[in-house]
Amino acid sequence: MATSTTMVVKDPFPRAPTPTPRVPSAFRLITKRTSYQSLRSPDLLSPMSPVAPRPFPAVEPPQESPGWEHINVISPSTASHHSMYSDSDDAFRSPRLALLTNNLLGSHMQQETEGIRTLISPSAPVQQPGDELLYDVGTEAAPDERYFHADFQAALAATKQEMKDISLAMWGCPASHRIGSDLHHLKQWAQNLSEFEPTRTRTVGLVGDPGVGKSSVINSLLDQSDLAHSSVDSGHSTPVITEYRYRPAHHDEPFGMEVDYMTTEEIRELIEELLRSFRACYIPAFHDIDNLEERQEIRTRSDKAWHTLNSMFRSQPIFTKDFVLQHTYDTEMPLVHIFEKWAAKFLTNRPGGFDARTWSSTAFNIDECRDKIDAFTSDPIDEDTAALWPFVRVVRVYLRAAVLQSGLVLVDCPSLRDLNFAREKATERYLRNCHQIFAVTTMKDALIDKGVLDIVKRNGRHRPLRIICTKSEDINVREVERSQPDISLQVRTWRQQIEGLQKQVKRCEAQRRHGVSGALEEETRSRDMLEDIEYGLKRFLVERRNCSVATQLIEKFAADVQHGDLKIFCVSNKDYFDHRYDEQIRAETRLDLSGILHLRKYCHSIPADAQFEAAAAFINHDVPAFLGSLKQWAVAGLGDMNAEKAEALKHLMQRLEETAIKKFILPTAQIHQTRSSLNQDFVTGIISPIKEHRSAWRKAALEKSKEWSKWDGKDYAAFCRHYGNHSSKDTGQQSWNDDLLAPMRDQLEGNWDFFHENVEERKRGLKLSIVTDFDEICQPLKERSTSPASPIQTLLSTIPHRISTIQHIIETNFSDLLEGTQQLETDALYGHVSSYISNLMSPAYHAAAILPSKSPVSPTTPISASASSPASSRASSRSSSPSTSPASSPTDNPSPELLDKQRKELITAHVVSSRLYSKLGTLIERSHRGFTSIVFSNIHAAISREIDALIRDMHLVVPPKDVLVNKLGAGGTGHTPNYSYNGGSPQESLENVIPVRGPSRDGGGTEEVEMVRGKSEAEQYADFAGRLKARIVLAERVVLGSREVVEGVRGMSFGEGGEGT
Repeated sequence: MATSTTMVVKDPFPRAPTPTPRVPSAFRLITKRTSYQSLRSPDLLSPMSPVAPRPFPAVEPPQESPGWEHINVISPSTASHHSMYSDSDDAFRSPRLALLTNNLLGSHMQQETEGIRTLISPSAPVQQPGDELLYDVGTEAAPDERYFHADFQAALAATKQEMKDISLAMWGCPASHRIGSDLHHLKQWAQNLSEFEPTRTRTVGLVGDPGVGKSSVINSLLDQSDLAHSSVDSGHSTPVITEYRYRPAHHDEPFGMEVDYMTTEEIRELIEELLRSFRACYIPAFHDIDNLEERQEIRTRSDKAWHTLNSMFRSQPIFTKDFVLQHTYDTEMPLVHIFEKWAAKFLTNRPGGFDARTWSSTAFNIDECRDKIDAFTSDPIDEDTAALWPFVRVVRVYLRAAVLQSGLVLVDCPSLRDLNFAREKATERYLRNCHQIFAVTTMKDALIDKGVLDIVKRNGRHRPLRIICTKSEDINVREVERSQPDISLQVRTWRQQIEGLQKQVKRCEAQRRHGVSGALEEETRSRDMLEDIEYGLKRFLVERRNCSVATQLIEKFAADVQHGDLKIFCVSNKDYFDHRYDEQIRAETRLDLSGILHLRKYCHSIPADAQFEAAAAFINHDVPAFLGSLKQWAVAGLGDMNAEKAEALKHLMQRLEETAIKKFILPTAQIHQTRSSLNQDFVTGIISPIKEHRSAWRKAALEKSKEWSKWDGKDYAAFCRHYGNHSSKDTGQQSWNDDLLAPMRDQLEGNWDFFHENVEERKRGLKLSIVTDFDEICQPLKERSTSPASPIQTLLSTIPHRISTIQHIIETNFSDLLEGTQQLETDALYGHVSSYISNLMSPAYHAAAILPSKSPVSPTTPISASASSPASSRASSRSSSPSTSPASSPTDNPSPELLDKQRKELITAHVVSSRLYSKLGTLIERSHRGFTSIVFSNIHAAISREIDALIRDMHLVVPPKDVLVNKLGAGGTGHTPNYSYNGGSPQESLENVIPVRGPSRDGGGTEEVEMVRGKSEAEQYADFAGRLKARIVLAERVVLGSREVVEGVRGMSFGEGGEGT
């Protein structure tokens, strides 16, 4: 992976402009690698240290800049923390960063001497001799996809380089630095194009139980050994979704972080669900559960809910288990409201403040990045400080990893089996928006892992699935030798050779230590031979087991995946990092056995098609449109045109500008009509049938509920506890939510397919209208075009590229619209946890599950003494068994038969009388309108940018007006006239003026007036414009060649494992 070696120096504190520095002394700069280590040395803070603060007088603008001996250069890791965090953020530092900065920054940063200049030196790691011999991720084979074809990548790089060269060339013209000028706008446009990165991404979610190696897989894919970290050591899985995205090279800092906070409504829902989960094993209904496995599951959920609650409110002195359990529902101040107030008070001091919905920062190295992320994903060291992670929705980490550069977004998702219902819904909803799901397990437990079974079940037959089996290196040779007779003799022979070589290596090592001649060479030769033989045996066993496990997994789960599209990846994260920095040739074979290279190659291929289309549109449409606008600037004002024709052309351009705004921007534009038509199509095809058939569906739901009422009471209660989705011996696997939706699903599936066809039809109509509307604009221009080099003809030659750009915008956004509509269909017609029906039915399920008492507390503690397992002494005191309280004792003990009857009546009444299908239709319509609004807002914003560029080009077609200005006032005092160019910025040059003398308008003498010939920016800088036109011709040739490459690559056939032909 390429590494930038540019030295960037920043001053995080305001200061006056620095004049030219003196000749630098022999002051030693601290690079990122050396400084981070040297900060831990007491010598750094010593007065004799070469980098210790040295006072000098404050520097004023007229004075000389201080020499290097007067500048304090510090490590970027600590400096950037100091500059990014406010004083109020100190309580939210990660544990490791808190210890580091408290010990070091106190004397080094917080007590800075006045006048000392503190600079940050974020230099790249120093290349050492021999680094070129080590393994380089950049040498890995690219996937067999169009985007990675060598010719296409070369064409893309050449096009971006042309944009960079033109951008630099425009810097030579003063007009490019005048804000508001056309050339300034074009220069910024060129800079943006030169930094182009395809923005079409594909999201991959990794899900697995704690301890299976999910975080290690992410680290291996990112080629970062310690960025994502496991929660195994803490004993609890942190339910925070973490995204890893690519950070473009134009950012100074190589790492960026963003944190999305929960909304107030989400916090309230989380608190309510945590209280339900925690109290579940303290209510009377818990003692009616006979299934020991279910009991243990409830206890585990209760323990995890208490851990989260304790992390949120442990700073409150009165917060204990007794307080939570004895606080009944019928008190004057509900417990949820108390917790909400506590949360609001705590969150006022979080980074960004209470009203902030996001927080962002940057980092210069992985340690600093990890430190800042830990503050939002881990418990603080101080047991009296509440944690931020329960209030965090998503954490995003931006870094320059090769696997992310192709548009991949890696997502570390918590195991859904470990989450409370509120977090489970949110996480499942997130996973359903991922393009692919990777279920992570271990080689040993792959076939029996309940986490994999749960993911396969949730994934369903609507999507493909990928399974990653970790720890492939974990093989016991002797166990294989004993348990597999078919290869026992072969393995034994191999093992005996290895044992003999191990003894030989030890003998040579002993001889070397005793100075025996030639022992070192013999030891090296024997050790290399030993490692080769060990690798050969390991490869034989690993590949054999990988093949066996993959075959069994495919046989077991292929039928449960869309079109049988199931891929298995067997990886070893340990082997990857053990050999990551081996010599290139040696590392290639070892890393290939780890399986990470194959997995990373596949990950590169996931966004490849989307990236190719985005990059192809950049080369085919965006860059030619820019070159057309740049050429329009260069030819502006050329040609002879009398005043009458110029005025007529001005009126024409004004009329065409109004037409463009009317056709593409205003509410009368076709894009807005298309949006309204799609909303109407959805109402006609989906919402109206729901209103029409909801009575019949309600009757069918009532009959289905009556069938459930015939079940045994314990089975019925178990289904209520599992939100309608459960399996028992008598009932088998059932989903009440799916059963309630069955008649609706049968009725509407065909309607959804028809609506998807309508979306495609509306897209085609919109794209066709774009061509028609531009033809209306072009026709008057074609009638006035006089020569191939005229400004009008230049404008006409650019319009086809604008049409193609807008059509590509429509194509990509309608692709998102169709994808979102398909997801909406799944959420509307199926009963998974994050579906609409689940959201509507969950209150009834919960109410039925906690019958009979309004009080949440039972007079006894959970049956198991291990209901909770606190991690600290203070948590132990909080987690002690709650005392018995009269307020917590139910007044009556209804019979099981009465409870069963009440439970069934409650569910039936909710199904019949809650206007279930009316609410369902409202939720579906609201979601569709919201999503459609977002998509069309994106389309409208992108089209507006293109129309803005078109109108700028139109303005450049109109010749500037001549201006009559006053040069000499009465008495002959000269002054500089003010006048506007095309209604824009004041002119800076008075060349080619026509002097006219006449009587003063105020009768006070004579004045000199001049008719100034209006000039375009290009005419003011004619030499530059001439050179620029020649440069544009060269750029057009390069872009033409790149476009030919794009079409050639597009016509090739590509297949997995082969090369394009």
